[in-house]
Amino acid sequence: MNKQSIYDFAAIIVASLLVFISICRVNFYTGWIAFMPLFMCVINASSKKCFRSGLVFGAAFSCFAYFWMIAGAQRFTGYNFLYGTGVMLLCTVFVAFYWGCLLFCYSLLQRPLRNIADVLLNSIIMAAVFCLFEFLLSFIAEGFPWFGFYAGSSLIGNLYAIQPAALFGNAALSFIIIVTNYLFAGFIIKKQWLQLIIPAAIMAAYMLCGYWIYSEFNLNIDKKHPVEIALINENILPDIKWDDKNGDVLVQRLLQLDEEAAAQYPGIILWSESAIPWTYRKDDDLVNEILKISGPSNATHILGINTAVKDNIVNNSAYCIRPDGTVAGRYDKQSLLSFIEAPLFNISLPFFSSKGFIVNTNNAHNLPLPTACGKAGMLICNESSGAKAAMFAVNNDAQFLCNISNDGWFNNTYIVRNHFYKARLRAVETRKDMAVNSDNGYSGFISANGVIINQRRDTDPFVMKETVYRNDYKSLAVKYPYLFISACAIFVLTVTIFTIFKKNN
Repeated sequence: MNKQSIYDFAAIIVASLLVFISICRVNFYTGWIAFMPLFMCVINASSKKCFRSGLVFGAAFSCFAYFWMIAGAQRFTGYNFLYGTGVMLLCTVFVAFYWGCLLFCYSLLQRPLRNIADVLLNSIIMAAVFCLFEFLLSFIAEGFPWFGFYAGSSLIGNLYAIQPAALFGNAALSFIIIVTNYLFAGFIIKKQWLQLIIPAAIMAAYMLCGYWIYSEFNLNIDKKHPVEIALINENILPDIKWDDKNGDVLVQRLLQLDEEAAAQYPGIILWSESAIPWTYRKDDDLVNEILKISGPSNATHILGINTAVKDNIVNNSAYCIRPDGTVAGRYDKQSLLSFIEAPLFNISLPFFSSKGFIVNTNNAHNLPLPTACGKAGMLICNESSGAKAAMFAVNNDAQFLCNISNDGWFNNTYIVRNHFYKARLRAVETRKDMAVNSDNGYSGFISANGVIINQRRDTDPFVMKETVYRNDYKSLAVKYPYLFISACAIFVLTVTIFTIFKKNN
């Protein structure tokens, strides 16, 4: 390995760490420069070197992003650490090839850096290729949410930087991050120090644009239809057994929380995912006792509880139950965790499952819940990690969103914080207020403009009540979800045709 190769390797490792901090830990500041060391290694590089750099970067990034799997798999399944190591290695191989292919495709389209125009053009090519790859990856990330890493995720921690997502979705955030990173890298490679003002100016213009979008939306935001929601966060670890030893104590905890929530007279009492760890029955003693306690408050319950299908097959459901006990509606989780909640290629791994349940893939109950306070669009667990479920809910007239989950399996990892900020992105994309109730994770309320109204994480159970507002507004990102990605595809296709034509002549 020569001296240049050592420098390149070191730069790629640094980039992988910075990208992990930016994307996984949602760091607004490092996001603007995180990819810069990587891009400096692939500018004017051969396709072979670009592919190799992508492999190294993906492998290094995976070491930071998926290290939790080694101990996690042992805890979830009872198997030894080798099982978790194997899962991590499989993820690492996939991610390494993903980045290798991404940079390889870019290498086929990049132009030699001769002047400022070439740097600008290459930055747009790189950003467009990134967006297209992330779009394709989003289909895989529906079942494997730990693959849902997007370059623009670093911006969702900033109120103004997140605003363009309401127009063009998450792709707009990734695009600006990659353009800026590339411009910094390109001008440094060319030693055109004065030109560094260009990416700095783009950053400033982008933030001003975000502030303008935020201000304009605030002028027109509807505050006429309040919905008072009380979250019940049980903070019961998912591996605690509901047996003769613990059952009575856990039931009393739920009843006390229900009483505390009902005393605040909310319109809706929102429970977390699978708050009651068995399947729903109309004559369930615990459910009926919960309704009896909250009856005087006239609150509607959105209750996380499974639905029995047959044998060990269930639906991961949220029930909308009126004060009189009638079920107004049911939502079943649509985006199932592959290998875990649902088999893939007839293979089901025991990862995360202590009871061996398989979640039904035929889920007809996918519409917003008709509460007395308006239509609640439901997102269960990882459904907030991607845009599909939230946009489907809003296109079916959801007036506000509720995300219920259980992050107990990941409570010592970066995932719990990342999960909350992904919910924030969904609120801005759809311009809907959102209530987030994550058992053992971050819970709170997020306004349609991206403002975090309240946020809390605790080891003790708690009740949190806030007011959100329902609205019938549909953002541009909801109306035309493929607008920005289509523009990227057209641009890449045009550059590809031009490159082929130029080579043949």
